[in-house]
Amino acid sequence: MHTILRRSTRVAFAVLFMIVGVSAFAFTFMPMSVSLSPSGAQSVASFRLTNDSSQQIAISIKAMTRSIDENGNEINEPADKDFTIFPTRVVVQPNSFQNIKVQYKGTAKLSKEMAYRIIAEQVPIDFAQTQGSGVKVLFRYIAALYVTPPNVKENVSVSKVEYGEQEGKHGFWVTVTNSGTRHALINDPVLKISGGPIGSVTLTGDQVIALQGQNLLPGNVRRFFIPYDNASPNASYMGTLSATIE
Repeated sequence: MHTILRRSTRVAFAVLFMIVGVSAFAFTFMPMSVSLSPSGAQSVASFRLTNDSSQQIAISIKAMTRSIDENGNEINEPADKDFTIFPTRVVVQPNSFQNIKVQYKGTAKLSKEMAYRIIAEQVPIDFAQTQGSGVKVLFRYIAALYVTPPNVKENVSVSKVEYGEQEGKHGFWVTVTNSGTRHALINDPVLKISGGPIGSVTLTGDQVIALQGQNLLPGNVRRFFIPYDNASPNASYMGTLSATIE
C-alpha cells in the first residue's frame, strides 16, 4: 500500500564534478533535467552551455543510458544510437554561450519512461599555455533526461521489511519497489512499520533520511537501511510508505 502526492514542479537532479580546478565555475549547462516525447516536435531539447570564464574552453557532449541497482549505484552505457546531438564538440569563447540540440531517435513506441544522462564535459585542452598561465580546469555536468510516453505513472510501495544491522546499529532493511512506468523522486517520506514486539511505529524526518531525495526509475527495486534501536530479530514486519513524489 502507498500514498502518493505529486508536486507540480519537477526538481532537477544533477551532479557537478570538479576534478582539477579553481573556485569559479568554468561553465554552466542548463537545464539540468528535461523530459522528451518519444516522437514529434517534443522529442527535441535545447541545452545552453555558457562559458562564464575569461578563457575559451572545449566541451564535449554525450548521451548515456541510466539504470540504478538495488544499492543505489548508477550504471551508464553509451546511448549514441538513441540520440542525435549537435554539436557534440564545441569551443566556447569567453563570456559567451552555445546552444546544444539533443533529439531522441530511438524507439517511438515505448511502454514505459526511459531514463538517460546528458553529459557536458570540459575537454582537458590547456588553452592557457599560450597565454602564460598553467592553470587547467576540468568540469563535468550530468543532466537528467527522460523520454516519457503518454499515460505513464509511478507506483511506489514497500515490498519487504526485514530486521538488520549496519555499522553496529539495529534497524530495518526496507525494500522499496517502483512497479510503475514513470520515475519517482521521493520527498518527505513517512514510513510505517508494523509487526514483532514493536507493534506499529511511524518514522519521519531524520529517521528516514536514507529515503529522502531518492529517485526510483520504472521497475527499480531499491534496498535501504533504516536505523531503529527497538528493531528485533526473528520477527516478521510489514511496511507502508507515503511521500511527495516529483
